[in-house]
Amino acid sequence: MDVRALLDLGRSRLHQVKIEYPGLEAEILLSHILKCDRITFYAHPEKMVDKDQEIVYLKAVERRCQNEPIAYIIGQKEFMGMNFIVNSSVLIPRPDTETMVEYLIERLKSDYPKGAKVFDLCTGSGAIGIAIKSFYPQGDITLGDISKDALSVATANGKQLVNGEITLVQGDLFESLTEDEKFDLIVSNPPYIRKVDMETLAPDILNYEPHLALDGGVSGLDFYECIVTKAKDYLLPAGILALEIGDDQGDSVFELLVNNGYVAVKKHYDLSGHVRCLVGELPEKL
Repeated sequence: MDVRALLDLGRSRLHQVKIEYPGLEAEILLSHILKCDRITFYAHPEKMVDKDQEIVYLKAVERRCQNEPIAYIIGQKEFMGMNFIVNSSVLIPRPDTETMVEYLIERLKSDYPKGAKVFDLCTGSGAIGIAIKSFYPQGDITLGDISKDALSVATANGKQLVNGEITLVQGDLFESLTEDEKFDLIVSNPPYIRKVDMETLAPDILNYEPHLALDGGVSGLDFYECIVTKAKDYLLPAGILALEIGDDQGDSVFELLVNNGYVAVKKHYDLSGHVRCLVGELPEKL
């Protein structure tokens, strides 16, 4: 089968199950399998596809028809201009998180030009911490997660993207750290979906992404309450705590930060204009 016919078949199958962008996703899957740019399809639509590659492609299309995220099918997701390895052990990095990371990189360069110690808590694929290391190489970056499988993915990403120049620790939130370990910045995108809302998630999230990284307890605030309280023990004076939050959690997490003594608390917005991140600081003198 040639490229044009194979893409038409994939596009048609994805359209039948109401995938939002069937043409685009059909092209992404085929470009990954053929290891070529999508523009090649338009330049050489008559090119014949190897039978084995054709079978692999059609199996990938069927996986997508079952709502499996395309990032898991191809095993990678672009974030901050880098291709991160992903699988079902980690959340898929979202573009909205990039706005928080971009802000933190600029903040670190401005406030800590010679280097800073950074802890990426609930790191998952390592996207946040590794992106910071890539654009702020003088940073001393530690990635932490409770999941051994997630840390395996983060380790692989660290090796391929920043030559392994990161530290990885396994444990429940801060339990992997020693009492005297201190950071200039702690950043986290913790689980924040309310338990009652879990079943309402889109099927590509609910049925494939790890619930361990999604379920934020009854209120959705369980992890924030713990992180905001305990981070003070691991931040240096004037240290920064940055938290990604859900769409309706801005006021609640803002109040948590203020009530726990953080100052200069600010809201940062995502690409859709929603509050996506809250940043607070410890006072210079505790």
